Amino acid sequence: MLAFCAYYQGTVKGSEAEFDTYVKDIHMPLVAKYPHLQQLRFLKGVGRDGNPPMYYLSFELFFNNWEEFEIAKASAERDVAVQDAAYLASLFEGQITHTVYEVNDIPV
Repeated sequence: MLAFCAYYQGTVKGSEAEFDTYVKDIHMPLVAKYPHLQQLRFLKGVGRDGNPPMYYLSFELFFNNWEEFEIAKASAERDVAVQDAAYLASLFEGQITHTVYEVNDIPV
């Protein structure tokens, strides 16, 4: 299993509530249409001890393997979501980074 993750480090330029609503109601449903997507998470950072979180938010997209991930990357559905992500980035001040992880689940 692979996890493709996007990390938003910084702050929202305007209303956090409006930004979060846009992410949940508009952007995530677009991402959810990716072919072969197994699981999708939207994680909202939580501050501790009076300090803001390191990441305002992150997205986690899970795929069974590299082949299915590559199919999703080449899809028309991703193209639409990438266009929307550019708009989302315009509402955010900071750095947005992406990385891919190999998932190793540990039973608990």
